[in-house]
Amino acid sequence: MRTAKNGKPSLLLAPKDIKPSNENMRVRGVFNPGAIRLENGKIMLMARVAETPIHGKRYFLAPKMTGLASEPKMKIEEIPRSQGEIGAEGFVNRFGMWRLPTISHFRKVLLDESGTRIESISQQPDFSGCGDEGQYGIEDPRIVHFKKDKKYAMTYVTVSHGSGVSTSLAVSKNLSNWQRKGIIFRQQNKDVVLFPEKINGYYVALHRPEGVMIFDKPSIWISYSKDLIFWGKDKPLLAPRRTGWDSLRIGAGTSPIKTKEGYLEIYHGVALRNKNDPDSQKIYRAGALLFDLKNPEKILAQTPRHKPLFKPEGRYEKKGFLNDIVFPNSNVLSENGKKLIVYSGGADSHLTVRELSLKKILNSMQRLKA
Repeated sequence: MRTAKNGKPSLLLAPKDIKPSNENMRVRGVFNPGAIRLENGKIMLMARVAETPIHGKRYFLAPKMTGLASEPKMKIEEIPRSQGEIGAEGFVNRFGMWRLPTISHFRKVLLDESGTRIESISQQPDFSGCGDEGQYGIEDPRIVHFKKDKKYAMTYVTVSHGSGVSTSLAVSKNLSNWQRKGIIFRQQNKDVVLFPEKINGYYVALHRPEGVMIFDKPSIWISYSKDLIFWGKDKPLLAPRRTGWDSLRIGAGTSPIKTKEGYLEIYHGVALRNKNDPDSQKIYRAGALLFDLKNPEKILAQTPRHKPLFKPEGRYEKKGFLNDIVFPNSNVLSENGKKLIVYSGGADSHLTVRELSLKKILNSMQRLKA
């Protein structure tokens, strides 16, 4: 397949393209991948695959991972429906505790040099939750290559009993054998992306913490680390705007790409379809941020509030498990360095790809005052 022109999305993967991990499961979605260009020029995705059992009338079936990381196993727990309520996103028992109807793992997808044609798809999980982390699944991988360190780092969300929704880290020398480092941003903290190199002697991360007591809208934060494990110097960096396509909540999307003008980051923003109705449909769109090369706390430019970089288009991003969502999760530069290839989740069900002119992205942004 080829990517549609003018930055329009093309479908790369759909649930029908993925074989379930066992006969008791069905694939509900393939979306939100990590992406990295390999030394041979090809592109490898780590795609999130969400599976669900067939739920019955008497029981809610809750998948759970057990066993060691080297040999994870899936267990299906039967929870009587009388013990709680089933909502759009899962089962809530009488004590307010959640269980999900799905469980996610990662599979490798190999693309050609263009980043738009599939060469192979793993038909079994390549990276899963286990008894020690991600018992209820792992989500939304982002991969960066630290060239000077000669290693790859992957951040991903872990959904676990005891530690809730947190972000963990794994490192690898070859993208096959991963060493799990555990939680680096604790509950409730997601959308963690790493800058591709140290800045002023520190690794740098963007993340999005949330709390139970709400005093502000979910925003993008920045933190620093000497070793990728222990993070500090936390501070809020960017909040949702009062009006526009990113007025309800924002979060980092893709790992920043280094350009001559600065580090380019594609982020997601959420707004209500009807701004006066808090219960109206939420719409996820995407925009761009440009960070100073020497000071990542300095944002040089941002996509205007009334014109997102892109939005849900076509049925693969408008209709799915959750409607009207485009969730940019990874990007790579084209071979000639003139285009940005962006991989997104569509409607929490499909994996879409866009080719965007790097020059047009930069020209579309609004320069911020110092």
